[in-house]
Amino acid sequence: MELDARPARTRLVLVPHAVEWRQSSNTGRIAALALEGAEVAVWGRRDAPLAAESLAGDASERTVLLFPTDGAPPLAPLDARPVRLLVPDGTWRQARRIARKLAALPGVERARVDASAPRSLRKAPSGDRLGTGEAIAAALEALGEAEAGAHVRDRVRRMVDRWLYARGRLDGSSVHGGLPAGPAPR
Repeated sequence: MELDARPARTRLVLVPHAVEWRQSSNTGRIAALALEGAEVAVWGRRDAPLAAESLAGDASERTVLLFPTDGAPPLAPLDARPVRLLVPDGTWRQARRIARKLAALPGVERARVDASAPRSLRKAPSGDRLGTGEAIAAALEALGEAEAGAHVRDRVRRMVDRWLYARGRLDGSSVHGGLPAGPAPR
């Protein structure tokens, strides 16, 4: 799958849990690869401790934590400053812990997106919860970056559908973007 990175005004900072980062089903990784300038700060790596304070950015940009907590408003452009989008990634439990730590940083706003995913790899705790890649695509669209959001969504959907197909959970004719040439998996 081609992962040509596209420019975006929004600066993605993906904060995956160390265990999640190694998963083949990680859609956050696909989203980060699809955007120019995306950063990855792996949470919980013993060999590279993360200074969470460095994730907050500075006053020249709006730092927004994307996580669907109670009371988090829908994400929307508020001013002309570029957005630094902090996105925790992991199981729901891991991501909730990361989000709690990131929300405590000075100047970090909380936000959520309202959307639904067509297919996902994991069972969400409720129907309004998205996988990381889909949430990033919806966030970009909510911030007025329709082209970047569509690019991320396309790349994530291709990965999810191919993953489901390889595990026998999706028919080949239903795979978004088709299947690559070559022998079919056994």
